[in-house]
Amino acid sequence: MQHVLNEKKLDIKMPILGQSLYLKSKSKNYGWFVYNSMAIAYYIDTRLSFRRLVFATGVISQKDLLAELNELEFLDKLINYIRKHNICDFIYKAQGNVVFKVCPKGAVCVNWGTYEVSLAKSEEELFASFNGKSRNVIRKAKKENVVVKQTDDVDLIYKNIKEMFDRQNSFHYPSYNYIESLKNNLPNNAVFFIAIKDSIVQGSLILLYDENTGYAMYAGSIMSPITGSLDLLHFEAMKFLQKKKVSRYDFVGTRIDIKPDSKQEGIDRFKRKFKPTLKQGYAFKVIINPIKHKIFDILVKIYFIVKGYNYIESINQIKKDTLVINNEK
Repeated sequence: MQHVLNEKKLDIKMPILGQSLYLKSKSKNYGWFVYNSMAIAYYIDTRLSFRRLVFATGVISQKDLLAELNELEFLDKLINYIRKHNICDFIYKAQGNVVFKVCPKGAVCVNWGTYEVSLAKSEEELFASFNGKSRNVIRKAKKENVVVKQTDDVDLIYKNIKEMFDRQNSFHYPSYNYIESLKNNLPNNAVFFIAIKDSIVQGSLILLYDENTGYAMYAGSIMSPITGSLDLLHFEAMKFLQKKKVSRYDFVGTRIDIKPDSKQEGIDRFKRKFKPTLKQGYAFKVIINPIKHKIFDILVKIYFIVKGYNYIESINQIKKDTLVINNEK
């Protein structure tokens, strides 16, 4: 296992979310682990003395296809390497775009996936591939003069996304500094879209992309957007990528086990209107230092209680919801 901190020494071509241009928008502490023609990108979020490692990509292979046994070997060696060299206190759930093929030894795993739409077709074929309801509401939004356009207004994007997460009583919205750093660090790989009618923003989208994939990293909306405005927002983002010859649109993460009538079910239903392919696998966490992890968890819970939120670590929340679902079956 090789630990690479200088991107110039990295021989494996990484997607945009595994490049330093993106990683430095998340942390000053980032890098790559490389083994046997495979690599993975990470960043470390340090709060006080607690070091939380997050994978920004899955395992990237120089070969066209990555076998599950090869990925398992890579991840097992990687976790042992991280333990041995005390690189972090715990490995947190990876970014939503990351879907692992396997569950490594010593990890707490949950089912995880992401929805991908193939863009390798004409604009007409793409539109025809959506379900009937989505096509109808997109036509309706256009008739009502909803317009999707690009913007560089970080403040507008931040406020619209935060407004939606606040309504959901969620703290998982991106920071202002993160959005600003995307604008500054990735001028050729980041674009912000808004859907607007009569000068009122209906929804927003942060899109990152490379030559292969566009990532719908974050989206926001007002409380009651014009019908079809959010469908149109994503359709226009897909058309933008088609013009760039990008072949895939990634909705960036979905739970596999979803509680009926939950917020996640509504989000999942919206994504499925675009008739995507479900890429399914696992997400996981690994506790390297149990004592520091326990203290960190307590401190974070106290912090969010003060802020008015009920904090549960993401993997634990997914496990808890999955248990409830299975008990109800």
